[in-house]
Amino acid sequence: MTVTASLVQLLHRINRQKTDLKGQLERGPKMVQMAQAKLQVAQNRVDQIQQNIKQMKMDADSKQLQLRERESKIHNLEGKLNAAKENREYQTLKEQIAADRQANAVLSDEILEILERIDQVVVQLGAAKESVGELQLELERISKQVADKKVVLESELSRVESELAEAESQLSGDFIRDYQRLVAARGEDAMAELEGKCCSGCYQMLTPQLLERLSIGHPIICASCGRLIYHSRD
Repeated sequence: MTVTASLVQLLHRINRQKTDLKGQLERGPKMVQMAQAKLQVAQNRVDQIQQNIKQMKMDADSKQLQLRERESKIHNLEGKLNAAKENREYQTLKEQIAADRQANAVLSDEILEILERIDQVVVQLGAAKESVGELQLELERISKQVADKKVVLESELSRVESELAEAESQLSGDFIRDYQRLVAARGEDAMAELEGKCCSGCYQMLTPQLLERLSIGHPIICASCGRLIYHSRD
């Protein structure tokens, strides 16, 4: 295997390392964003539950106000009832008092139902807040993990890019132009190792002439997919 074939193999390996490191660096912020999104959803649920509790308390207060107003009305009606001189007036007032008391009984039941619902929702609020706390800790853990790993990955990427630059400096002539064009378009996927008698990138069979060039160590460009193909002894 000639130096040219060895060099293409080396370039392929380094480009794969570079792509992998960049991929890990890109995944870090995405992991943080996902954790932030989960936390925001949980916080939105807490806010919604709190708003529901606030609305239910307002409904309960409104009904309690109606209850007090009707009780005051009943008290006034009872005063008129005691002062009534005519049977018809007495009967009308009595019916009105009974209707208002029935309405108050319904209101009391509604208020009790709202208060019971508030108690249930308060329990949900507690669970929702606990979830927010857990997700906040998870976000902090992931953020620290990503930040720590970023330092390592950036250092490793810098090393790999230096190694790549050194390897690329050995290229010359038409080959370097083909290499640069393909890597700019495809990255690590610009190169493929020979697999049997096929390009391992597209699995198309190569012609005997191309296989002959590869056998003596010359990398070639696949006529089917355009990748740089090299023959490795490994």
